[in-house]
Amino acid sequence: MKLYFQKNDLISAIQVVGRAVASKTTISIMECILIDATKGQIVLIGNKSEFGIESICKGEIAEPGKVALEAKLFQEIIKRLPQNEGTKLYIETEDNGNCIIRCEKSVFKIMGRNADEFPSLPIVEKQEAVVVSQFSLRNMINQTIFSTANGENNKKMAGEYFEIKDNLFSVTSLDGHRISIRKTCLKDSYSEQSAIVPKEVLADLSKIMSGGLDDMVEMYFSKQYLLFHYEDTTVITQLVEGEYFHVKQMLSTDYETKIIVNRKQLLEDIDRARIMARDNDKQPLILKIAEDNLSLKIISDLGRMDAEIPVKQEGKDLLIGFNPNFLIDALQNIDEEEVSLYFTIPRSPVFIRDKEESYIYMILPVNFNADQVE
Repeated sequence: MKLYFQKNDLISAIQVVGRAVASKTTISIMECILIDATKGQIVLIGNKSEFGIESICKGEIAEPGKVALEAKLFQEIIKRLPQNEGTKLYIETEDNGNCIIRCEKSVFKIMGRNADEFPSLPIVEKQEAVVVSQFSLRNMINQTIFSTANGENNKKMAGEYFEIKDNLFSVTSLDGHRISIRKTCLKDSYSEQSAIVPKEVLADLSKIMSGGLDDMVEMYFSKQYLLFHYEDTTVITQLVEGEYFHVKQMLSTDYETKIIVNRKQLLEDIDRARIMARDNDKQPLILKIAEDNLSLKIISDLGRMDAEIPVKQEGKDLLIGFNPNFLIDALQNIDEEEVSLYFTIPRSPVFIRDKEESYIYMILPVNFNADQVE
Protein backbone atom coordinates (compact mmCIF):
# COMPACT_ATOMS: atom_id res chain seq x y z
CA MET A 1 0.00 0.00 0.00
CA LYS A 2 1.26 3.48 -0.84
CA LEU A 3 -0.79 6.61 -0.13
CA TYR A 4 -0.27 10.38 -0.38
CA PHE A 5 -2.06 12.95 1.83
CA GLN A 6 -2.16 16.59 2.78
CA LYS A 7 -1.50 16.67 6.53
CA ASN A 8 -4.65 18.63 7.46
CA ASP A 9 -6.92 16.20 5.60
CA LEU A 10 -5.44 13.20 7.41
CA ILE A 11 -5.47 14.88 10.82
CA SER A 12 -9.16 15.79 10.40
CA ALA A 13 -10.09 12.20 9.52
CA ILE A 14 -8.04 10.77 12.40
CA GLN A 15 -9.70 13.13 14.89
CA VAL A 16 -13.15 12.06 13.71
CA VAL A 17 -12.68 8.26 13.73
CA GLY A 18 -10.45 8.43 16.82
CA ARG A 19 -13.57 9.04 18.92
CA ALA A 20 -14.61 5.45 18.20
CA VAL A 21 -11.29 3.87 19.18
CA ALA A 22 -11.33 1.83 22.38
CA SER A 23 -8.89 3.11 25.03
CA LYS A 24 -9.15 0.25 27.51
CA THR A 25 -9.78 -3.17 25.99
CA THR A 26 -8.40 -6.70 26.09
CA ILE A 27 -8.70 -6.83 22.29
CA SER A 28 -5.67 -4.82 21.19
CA ILE A 29 -6.74 -4.53 17.53
CA MET A 30 -9.62 -2.32 18.69
CA GLU A 31 -7.08 0.25 19.87
CA CYS A 32 -6.18 0.73 16.21
CA ILE A 33 -7.43 2.83 13.30
CA LEU A 34 -7.96 0.89 10.08
CA ILE A 35 -6.76 2.50 6.84
CA ASP A 36 -8.52 0.85 3.91
CA ALA A 37 -7.56 1.88 0.38
CA THR A 38 -8.77 -1.21 -1.47
CA LYS A 39 -11.96 0.17 -3.04
CA GLY A 40 -10.86 3.26 -4.93
CA GLN A 41 -10.98 5.64 -1.97
CA ILE A 42 -9.16 6.02 1.34
CA VAL A 43 -11.34 5.13 4.31
CA LEU A 44 -10.38 5.45 7.98
CA ILE A 45 -12.34 3.39 10.51
CA GLY A 46 -12.53 3.30 14.30
CA ASN A 47 -14.57 0.58 15.99
CA LYS A 48 -15.17 -0.01 19.69
CA SER A 49 -17.81 -2.73 18.95
CA GLU A 50 -20.87 -0.85 20.28
CA PHE A 51 -19.94 2.29 18.37
CA GLY A 52 -18.05 2.82 15.12
CA ILE A 53 -17.07 5.67 12.79
CA GLU A 54 -16.02 5.50 9.15
CA SER A 55 -14.67 8.56 7.35
CA ILE A 56 -13.46 9.03 3.77
CA CYS A 57 -10.18 10.93 3.67
CA LYS A 58 -8.88 12.95 0.73
CA GLY A 59 -5.66 11.54 -0.68
CA GLU A 60 -4.03 9.71 -3.58
CA ILE A 61 -3.75 5.95 -3.91
CA ALA A 62 -0.48 4.97 -5.59
CA GLU A 63 -0.82 1.35 -4.52
CA PRO A 64 -4.03 -0.03 -2.92
CA GLY A 65 -3.98 -1.92 0.34
CA LYS A 66 -5.01 -1.72 3.99
CA VAL A 67 -3.39 -1.71 7.41
CA ALA A 68 -4.35 -1.20 11.06
CA LEU A 69 -2.23 1.24 13.10
CA GLU A 70 -2.23 1.86 16.85
CA ALA A 71 -4.41 4.97 17.04
CA LYS A 72 -2.68 7.00 19.74
CA LEU A 73 0.79 6.53 18.23
CA PHE A 74 -0.48 7.19 14.70
CA GLN A 75 -2.17 10.44 15.70
CA GLU A 76 0.86 11.69 17.66
CA ILE A 77 3.17 11.05 14.71
CA ILE A 78 0.93 12.80 12.17
CA LYS A 79 0.44 15.80 14.48
CA ARG A 80 4.18 16.36 14.81
CA LEU A 81 5.12 16.02 11.16
CA PRO A 82 6.15 19.19 9.27
CA GLN A 83 3.33 21.27 7.86
CA ASN A 84 4.24 23.45 4.92
CA GLU A 85 1.97 24.48 2.07
CA GLY A 86 2.01 21.92 -0.71
CA THR A 87 4.00 19.37 1.31
CA LYS A 88 2.73 15.82 0.95
CA LEU A 89 2.68 13.11 3.56
CA TYR A 90 3.41 9.53 2.47
CA ILE A 91 2.23 6.30 4.09
CA GLU A 92 3.32 2.95 2.74
CA THR A 93 3.47 -0.62 4.02
CA GLU A 94 6.22 -3.19 3.63
CA ASP A 95 5.88 -6.92 3.05
CA ASN A 96 6.85 -7.64 6.66
CA GLY A 97 3.92 -5.57 7.97
CA ASN A 98 5.88 -2.47 8.92
CA CYS A 99 4.43 0.90 8.00
CA ILE A 100 6.56 3.84 6.87
CA ILE A 101 5.28 7.39 7.41
CA ARG A 102 7.32 10.05 5.62
CA CYS A 103 7.03 13.84 5.38
CA GLU A 104 9.89 15.95 4.03
CA LYS A 105 12.98 14.66 5.90
CA SER A 106 11.07 13.07 8.78
CA VAL A 107 10.59 9.32 8.53
CA PHE A 108 8.85 6.99 10.99
CA LYS A 109 8.76 3.22 10.76
CA ILE A 110 6.16 1.58 13.00
CA MET A 111 4.60 -1.84 13.26
CA GLY A 112 1.34 -2.33 11.40
CA ARG A 113 -1.35 -4.84 12.32
CA ASN A 114 -3.11 -7.29 10.05
CA ALA A 115 -6.12 -5.42 8.70
CA ASP A 116 -8.09 -8.67 8.39
CA GLU A 117 -8.14 -8.92 12.20
CA PHE A 118 -9.91 -5.57 12.48
CA PRO A 119 -13.63 -6.10 13.26
CA SER A 120 -16.04 -4.97 10.55
CA LEU A 121 -18.69 -2.37 11.28
CA PRO A 122 -22.23 -3.77 11.44
CA ILE A 123 -24.29 -3.58 8.27
CA VAL A 124 -27.39 -1.39 8.59
CA GLU A 125 -29.97 -1.53 5.82
CA LYS A 126 -30.65 1.95 4.51
CA GLN A 127 -34.40 1.61 4.03
CA GLU A 128 -35.65 5.09 4.94
CA ALA A 129 -33.42 8.10 5.46
CA VAL A 130 -34.73 10.55 8.06
CA VAL A 131 -33.12 13.86 7.09
CA VAL A 132 -32.41 16.65 9.59
CA SER A 133 -29.94 19.51 9.54
CA GLN A 134 -26.65 19.02 11.35
CA PHE A 135 -27.28 22.30 13.17
CA SER A 136 -30.68 21.17 14.50
CA LEU A 137 -29.50 17.71 15.55
CA ARG A 138 -26.41 19.07 17.28
CA ASN A 139 -28.47 21.65 19.17
CA MET A 140 -31.16 19.15 20.19
CA ILE A 141 -28.50 16.84 21.61
CA ASN A 142 -26.69 19.61 23.49
CA GLN A 143 -29.96 21.04 24.84
CA THR A 144 -31.04 17.73 26.41
CA ILE A 145 -28.00 15.55 27.11
CA PHE A 146 -27.28 17.21 30.45
CA SER A 147 -30.30 15.48 32.04
CA THR A 148 -29.18 11.94 31.24
CA ALA A 149 -28.06 9.76 34.14
CA ASN A 150 -24.52 8.57 34.80
CA GLY A 151 -23.38 5.03 35.48
CA GLU A 152 -24.56 1.60 34.49
CA ASN A 153 -27.47 1.26 36.93
CA ASN A 154 -30.05 2.24 34.36
CA LYS A 155 -28.85 2.23 30.75
CA LYS A 156 -32.13 3.69 29.50
CA MET A 157 -31.56 6.79 31.63
CA ALA A 158 -28.00 6.94 30.27
CA GLY A 159 -29.40 7.31 26.76
CA GLU A 160 -31.57 9.75 24.84
CA TYR A 161 -34.86 8.79 23.26
CA PHE A 162 -35.18 9.64 19.57
CA GLU A 163 -38.71 9.56 18.19
CA ILE A 164 -40.03 10.23 14.69
CA LYS A 165 -43.77 10.76 14.13
CA ASP A 166 -44.78 12.04 10.71
CA ASN A 167 -42.70 15.21 10.34
CA LEU A 168 -42.00 15.69 14.06
CA PHE A 169 -38.63 14.73 15.50
CA SER A 170 -38.19 14.76 19.29
CA VAL A 171 -35.28 14.05 21.62
CA THR A 172 -35.99 13.20 25.27
CA SER A 173 -33.76 12.58 28.29
CA LEU A 174 -34.35 12.08 32.00
CA ASP A 175 -32.33 11.21 35.10
CA GLY A 176 -34.96 10.69 37.79
CA HIS A 177 -34.92 14.35 38.90
CA ARG A 178 -35.76 16.13 35.65
CA ILE A 179 -36.89 15.67 32.07
CA SER A 180 -35.67 17.50 28.98
CA ILE A 181 -37.50 17.42 25.64
CA ARG A 182 -36.68 19.15 22.37
CA LYS A 183 -38.80 18.98 19.22
CA THR A 184 -38.37 20.14 15.65
CA CYS A 185 -40.42 19.87 12.48
CA LEU A 186 -38.77 18.08 9.57
CA LYS A 187 -39.26 19.01 5.93
CA ASP A 188 -40.78 15.62 5.11
CA SER A 189 -42.97 13.07 6.87
CA TYR A 190 -41.67 9.63 7.81
CA SER A 191 -42.91 6.36 9.20
CA GLU A 192 -43.04 6.13 13.00
CA GLN A 193 -39.64 5.19 14.44
CA SER A 194 -37.87 5.38 17.79
CA ALA A 195 -34.60 4.43 19.46
CA ILE A 196 -32.72 4.85 22.75
CA VAL A 197 -29.26 6.13 21.82
CA PRO A 198 -26.29 6.00 24.25
CA LYS A 199 -25.34 9.46 25.43
CA GLU A 200 -21.60 8.88 24.91
CA VAL A 201 -22.20 8.38 21.20
CA LEU A 202 -24.36 11.49 20.95
CA ALA A 203 -21.81 13.58 22.83
CA ASP A 204 -19.14 12.55 20.30
CA LEU A 205 -21.49 13.03 17.36
CA SER A 206 -22.33 16.59 18.42
CA LYS A 207 -18.61 17.41 18.52
CA ILE A 208 -17.67 16.03 15.10
CA MET A 209 -20.68 17.48 13.24
CA SER A 210 -19.78 21.03 12.27
CA GLY A 211 -22.36 21.80 9.58
CA GLY A 212 -25.08 24.46 9.59
CA LEU A 213 -28.78 24.59 8.78
CA ASP A 214 -28.20 23.74 5.12
CA ASP A 215 -25.90 20.77 5.87
CA MET A 216 -27.94 17.62 6.31
CA VAL A 217 -27.43 14.38 8.20
CA GLU A 218 -29.31 11.19 7.32
CA MET A 219 -30.51 8.85 10.07
CA TYR A 220 -31.30 5.19 9.37
CA PHE A 221 -33.15 3.28 12.10
CA SER A 222 -32.97 -0.49 12.57
CA LYS A 223 -33.86 -2.84 15.40
CA GLN A 224 -30.36 -2.92 16.92
CA TYR A 225 -28.56 0.05 15.39
CA LEU A 226 -28.89 3.67 14.39
CA LEU A 227 -26.76 4.96 11.53
CA PHE A 228 -25.90 8.63 10.99
CA HIS A 229 -24.45 9.66 7.63
CA TYR A 230 -23.29 13.14 6.68
CA GLU A 231 -20.76 14.38 4.15
CA ASP A 232 -17.94 11.78 4.10
CA THR A 233 -18.63 10.35 7.56
CA THR A 234 -20.77 7.45 8.81
CA VAL A 235 -21.46 6.83 12.51
CA ILE A 236 -23.06 3.54 13.62
CA THR A 237 -24.18 2.93 17.18
CA GLN A 238 -25.71 0.01 18.98
CA LEU A 239 -29.01 0.96 20.64
CA VAL A 240 -30.03 0.56 24.26
CA GLU A 241 -32.44 -2.36 24.54
CA GLY A 242 -35.89 -2.10 26.06
CA GLU A 243 -38.89 0.20 26.06
CA TYR A 244 -38.37 3.81 27.06
CA PHE A 245 -40.17 5.43 29.95
CA HIS A 246 -43.75 6.64 29.46
CA VAL A 247 -42.74 10.27 29.61
CA LYS A 248 -46.09 11.62 28.42
CA GLN A 249 -47.69 10.36 31.61
CA MET A 250 -45.23 12.46 33.61
CA LEU A 251 -46.09 15.69 31.80
CA SER A 252 -48.95 18.02 32.60
CA THR A 253 -50.39 21.18 31.10
CA ASP A 254 -52.38 22.01 34.26
CA TYR A 255 -51.07 24.74 36.51
CA GLU A 256 -52.14 26.93 39.42
CA THR A 257 -49.30 29.42 39.15
CA LYS A 258 -47.60 30.77 36.05
CA ILE A 259 -44.86 33.37 35.81
CA ILE A 260 -43.22 35.00 32.82
CA VAL A 261 -39.73 36.22 33.66
CA ASN A 262 -36.67 37.65 31.93
CA ARG A 263 -34.53 34.60 31.26
CA LYS A 264 -31.15 36.33 31.46
CA GLN A 265 -31.93 38.08 34.74
CA LEU A 266 -33.23 34.88 36.34
CA LEU A 267 -30.22 32.91 35.10
CA GLU A 268 -27.76 35.48 36.45
CA ASP A 269 -29.43 35.63 39.87
CA ILE A 270 -29.49 31.83 40.21
CA ASP A 271 -25.85 31.68 39.16
CA ARG A 272 -24.98 34.20 41.86
CA ALA A 273 -26.96 32.16 44.39
CA ARG A 274 -24.87 29.09 43.56
CA ILE A 275 -21.87 30.76 45.15
CA MET A 276 -23.42 30.08 48.53
CA ALA A 277 -23.94 26.41 47.70
CA ARG A 278 -20.51 25.59 46.35
CA ASP A 279 -19.74 23.19 49.21
CA ASN A 280 -23.18 21.58 49.11
CA ASP A 281 -24.74 20.76 45.74
CA LYS A 282 -27.99 19.79 47.46
CA GLN A 283 -28.55 23.16 49.11
CA PRO A 284 -32.00 24.26 47.85
CA LEU A 285 -32.78 27.56 46.19
CA ILE A 286 -36.09 28.80 47.60
CA LEU A 287 -38.46 30.59 45.25
CA LYS A 288 -41.27 32.75 46.60
CA ILE A 289 -43.85 34.00 44.09
CA ALA A 290 -46.20 36.74 45.26
CA GLU A 291 -47.61 40.03 43.94
CA ASP A 292 -45.87 39.89 40.55
CA ASN A 293 -42.53 39.37 42.24
CA LEU A 294 -40.13 36.42 42.37
CA SER A 295 -37.92 36.27 45.47
CA LEU A 296 -34.85 34.01 45.44
CA LYS A 297 -33.18 32.90 48.64
CA ILE A 298 -30.39 30.49 49.48
CA ILE A 299 -28.87 29.93 52.94
CA SER A 300 -25.81 27.83 53.71
CA ASP A 301 -22.89 27.62 56.10
CA LEU A 302 -21.15 30.22 53.93
CA GLY A 303 -23.92 32.79 54.38
CA ARG A 304 -27.03 33.75 52.45
CA MET A 305 -28.07 35.40 49.22
CA ASP A 306 -31.37 37.16 48.45
CA ALA A 307 -32.62 38.58 45.17
CA GLU A 308 -35.88 39.84 43.70
CA ILE A 309 -37.07 39.85 40.10
CA PRO A 310 -40.28 41.40 38.74
CA VAL A 311 -42.46 38.86 36.93
CA LYS A 312 -45.83 38.61 35.24
CA GLN A 313 -47.78 36.39 37.60
CA GLU A 314 -50.91 34.41 36.86
CA GLY A 315 -52.63 32.42 39.61
CA LYS A 316 -51.75 31.67 43.23
CA ASP A 317 -48.77 32.70 45.34
CA LEU A 318 -46.25 29.91 45.90
CA LEU A 319 -43.25 28.88 47.98
CA ILE A 320 -41.08 26.12 46.49
CA GLY A 321 -37.47 24.90 46.45
CA PHE A 322 -35.20 23.58 43.67
CA ASN A 323 -31.69 22.45 43.01
CA PRO A 324 -30.22 25.64 41.45
CA ASN A 325 -27.98 23.66 39.10
CA PHE A 326 -30.99 21.99 37.48
CA LEU A 327 -32.66 25.36 36.85
CA ILE A 328 -29.47 26.73 35.30
CA ASP A 329 -29.06 23.70 33.03
CA ALA A 330 -32.51 24.31 31.58
CA LEU A 331 -32.39 28.10 31.35
CA GLN A 332 -29.01 28.31 29.64
CA ASN A 333 -30.30 26.01 26.89
CA ILE A 334 -33.19 28.32 25.99
CA ASP A 335 -32.73 31.23 23.58
CA GLU A 336 -35.87 33.28 24.28
CA GLU A 337 -35.67 36.62 26.08
CA GLU A 338 -38.57 35.65 28.36
CA VAL A 339 -39.50 32.21 29.68
CA SER A 340 -42.70 30.83 31.15
CA LEU A 341 -42.63 28.68 34.29
CA TYR A 342 -45.68 26.63 35.29
CA PHE A 343 -46.31 25.39 38.86
CA THR A 344 -49.09 23.55 40.69
CA ILE A 345 -48.22 22.85 44.36
CA PRO A 346 -44.92 22.95 46.32
CA ARG A 347 -44.48 19.17 46.03
CA SER A 348 -44.98 19.08 42.26
CA PRO A 349 -42.50 19.83 39.49
CA VAL A 350 -42.05 23.04 37.56
CA PHE A 351 -42.47 22.99 33.79
CA ILE A 352 -40.53 25.41 31.63
CA ARG A 353 -41.96 25.42 28.12
CA ASP A 354 -42.91 27.64 25.20
CA LYS A 355 -46.37 27.87 23.63
CA GLU A 356 -45.44 25.57 20.74
CA GLU A 357 -43.79 23.10 23.16
CA SER A 358 -40.68 23.02 21.00
CA TYR A 359 -38.95 22.62 24.35
CA ILE A 360 -40.16 21.24 27.69
CA TYR A 361 -38.04 21.10 30.83
CA MET A 362 -39.51 19.46 33.92
CA ILE A 363 -37.68 19.76 37.26
CA LEU A 364 -38.71 18.11 40.52
CA PRO A 365 -38.69 20.29 43.67
CA VAL A 366 -36.59 19.61 46.75
CA ASN A 367 -37.54 19.81 50.41
CA PHE A 368 -36.36 22.70 52.53
CA ASN A 369 -36.69 23.98 56.07
CA ALA A 370 -39.57 26.44 56.19
CA ASP A 371 -37.77 28.34 58.95
CA GLN A 372 -35.20 29.42 56.35
CA VAL A 373 -37.77 31.53 54.55
CA GLU A 374 -37.82 34.36 57.03
